[in-house]
Amino acid sequence: MKPFNTGHEELVHDVAYDFYGRRIATCSSDTTVKVFDRNDSTGEWDLSDSWKAHDASIIKVCWANPEFGKVLATCSHDSTIKVWEENIREKQNSGKRWKRVATITDHKGPIYDLAFSPSHCGLKLASISTDGQFKIHEALDPNAIGSWTNIFETNTLSSAPSRQLQSSFCLSWGKSRFSKEYVVACALEQSYIYQRQENGKYTQTGQLPAHGSIIRDISWAPSIGRGYQLIATACKDGFVRIFKIEEPVTEGGNLQVSLINQFDDHKGDVWRVSWNLTGTILSSAGDDGRVRLWKSTYNKEFQCVGIVSAEQKHDAIED
Repeated sequence: MKPFNTGHEELVHDVAYDFYGRRIATCSSDTTVKVFDRNDSTGEWDLSDSWKAHDASIIKVCWANPEFGKVLATCSHDSTIKVWEENIREKQNSGKRWKRVATITDHKGPIYDLAFSPSHCGLKLASISTDGQFKIHEALDPNAIGSWTNIFETNTLSSAPSRQLQSSFCLSWGKSRFSKEYVVACALEQSYIYQRQENGKYTQTGQLPAHGSIIRDISWAPSIGRGYQLIATACKDGFVRIFKIEEPVTEGGNLQVSLINQFDDHKGDVWRVSWNLTGTILSSAGDDGRVRLWKSTYNKEFQCVGIVSAEQKHDAIED
């Protein structure tokens, strides 16, 4: 693991790998997005392009599945979502390589999170803003990514959060192509699971138990070889939590949600959780400056199998 200088002038809010892990996109309070390509000969990340993307801090950047082309989406405190497509005919580092093809403007508050759906669900974008509005937009024709339709929206808050209190909003799509289409949205300490019905409408079919404090991040695990789903959360109360999600036996029933593991090893706020591609290893990042790796044992209990620290002179993985 080698650090690299992004060149951003202010705080970096998000870093996203593309599908193949060969490219990285970053976004910052300096209102710019940067894309880096992996250089195999040097092992470095080379800047491919940088451009001003919004009029306020950019909070999230994400890649679409490559079957839809080289497409990025960004969201910002300016309350907009923008979709970008790469034009490889433009020179690298020209500031013109990524063309804005769509701007979605129906959010009223700063947008905290954004994610493309898995490719088997079509080309969809889920987003959530500080007023609790959770929305799903879809490019009904994936070959015309300049046109997006709002296909679902709901308010996840009964009242607006106080300006004096910390707030957090996040979301994650269900990954399995062998189950129904799910997406989970978090507002403060509450989490709601929505399912796409056969008529195309989305309804709430589950809810995670309330957390002790606001949820900083949530990640739905790929479910290769499992008959159930897993969702992990990162929380301000210092806990990483893992929930088991079981689909109902009868059609139309609610999901069965149970807490199966929780850890407070970070001894402070936990900010991010992320699963590997097979859903067998969970990584968490916290205020202790460490990334902890969790793996399920033979008895289905998760245990810490490694700690990555970037604070040391030589990055180390501790046992």
